[in-house]
Amino acid sequence: MSRKRYRNRKNFTIFLANGKTLHFTNVQKIEDRIDDNNNPYCIVHYFGKSTNKKRTAYFQLTNDNVIGYAVDK
Repeated sequence: MSRKRYRNRKNFTIFLANGKTLHFTNVQKIEDRIDDNNNPYCIVHYFGKSTNKKRTAYFQLTNDNVIGYAVDK
């Protein structure tokens, strides 16, 4: 992928309760959703550099392990 295609991508960080973080680069889209039980979750669409493919990650935001997230443009 050329640098021009990365220009509009975002960085996304998940903060975990144990003090660790999960970082996603080259994020194409972030969706906040609510499941059938009214629990919020987040969908992250990103390009995996190691796999060289588009990937999707799902995070349930009411889980005790996830305490928050941040989006960097």
